[in-house]
Amino acid sequence: MTDVELFRVRIALVQAFLIDHDYDGVLLSRVDNFAMATGGKRNYVYVASDLGACSLFVTKEGVAYYVGNNIEETRVMAEELGPLGCEVRKFLWFETTAAEVVQSEFSGVLVSDDGSLGKNVNDEMAYLRALLTPAECEKYRRLGRLAAEAVMATLNSIDAGQTEADIAARLIAEGAKRRGIVPISLIAADDRLPFHRHPIPTERQLLAEESGEAVVRGYVMVVLCLIKEGLVASMTRFKRVGDVPEGIPNAYHRICGVDAVMQEASEPGRTLGDVFAACQQAYAGLGFPANEWHHHHQGGTGGYAGRTCKATPGERFPILDGTWSRRVKEIAGIDVEFGHSFAWNPSSVGVKSEDTFLLLPDGSKEIVTRTPELPTVDLAAVLGRATMVVKSGMAGV
Repeated sequence: MTDVELFRVRIALVQAFLIDHDYDGVLLSRVDNFAMATGGKRNYVYVASDLGACSLFVTKEGVAYYVGNNIEETRVMAEELGPLGCEVRKFLWFETTAAEVVQSEFSGVLVSDDGSLGKNVNDEMAYLRALLTPAECEKYRRLGRLAAEAVMATLNSIDAGQTEADIAARLIAEGAKRRGIVPISLIAADDRLPFHRHPIPTERQLLAEESGEAVVRGYVMVVLCLIKEGLVASMTRFKRVGDVPEGIPNAYHRICGVDAVMQEASEPGRTLGDVFAACQQAYAGLGFPANEWHHHHQGGTGGYAGRTCKATPGERFPILDGTWSRRVKEIAGIDVEFGHSFAWNPSSVGVKSEDTFLLLPDGSKEIVTRTPELPTVDLAAVLGRATMVVKSGMAGV
């Protein structure tokens, strides 16, 4: 599938969304939605913002426009949207805004993904960010391998006495070497691990005389999110460099068991709420407190966001809803089946399990962030039965 063909499918999905909701056009300014609608094109300059530096306006007739200032227009049209056949609505950087330009030129019920024009429909578009064509599934395979390589290179570099900040710097560098963006690099060592589920690495304060940075003495958790062409791969691994608290290895194996149950439950025709129910049962069944899931979200679907939808009790988000394939056929005359990506991340005190895997249209699954260099967790012993899921054990064991 060429970039132009992928773009036509993605725009057909946006058209279906607009038609089904009786909207006449949508202004997409968020980085994730811009990538979703264009098959991975970039509208950002400042990578720490959800909003990009220019926008894409799509009508229910399927016409797509670059809408932005003259600063971004040169690069975006030359390197991102121009080859896709988008029209241009530009303005001088000090004159106006994308929302004002669209409002002045187009009529009808106009909406946006940031509230700048009409209703904010970002949440309504979540399912579109989760849909993956076969071409995007192939991109995910490559992205998963790059993420795994970055994490393994980082793990191999860790020695006792290293600071969390230096480990994070290595992880970010390894992601950048593979031409990805690392929006999340969470590192926790030893005493911090039991207390923080989102451990930003400790760093020296700008005016501090002493370091104040935690160092690794026993074991460390490394969490990576890697973005390329708008798609996000998420994974977590651990390395042992010294003594590990009693009970941690066993707890790690059991939390991998919870992850395995969630992967198994991620089946076409079910909902994220169904998977969450299996997650709750697995926590209790594998010896964790029944309310352990209260302390951290459990993950969900991936795609053009780290989590396009998080699983919660009763969440009705459908897994592989075939309606969208039919709608693309009706609108664009293109036969395409969609898959999903998932990143579940069950956790408990001092342990966590996380990989990104694909659920393909035929129901088969592929873990794209596998690290076969590491020892393998004996999930059959953990679950008391066979499973097709494979989970990596701790490095350094």
